[in-house]
Amino acid sequence: MEPHKVRQGMQCTLSDGSLIEVEAVQPDNIHIRVKYLDSLDNPAIPPGTVQDVPFEELIAEYMGDHAEGLT
Repeated sequence: MEPHKVRQGMQCTLSDGSLIEVEAVQPDNIHIRVKYLDSLDNPAIPPGTVQDVPFEELIAEYMGDHAEGLT
């Protein structure tokens, strides 16, 4: 995953299947700040949780009824 392909507001899926919205690309160009929209019922990450995740966790951009791979 290349950091320049990620933009604020983009919805993506993570490697664990969670659906997130990108809040910001961090200055280190290794992490992004995300807000979880759906964590597949993981009680440790309720929807609305904001945290930093590594770019490598991003799998695809969510586009409604399908996803486009980013790697």
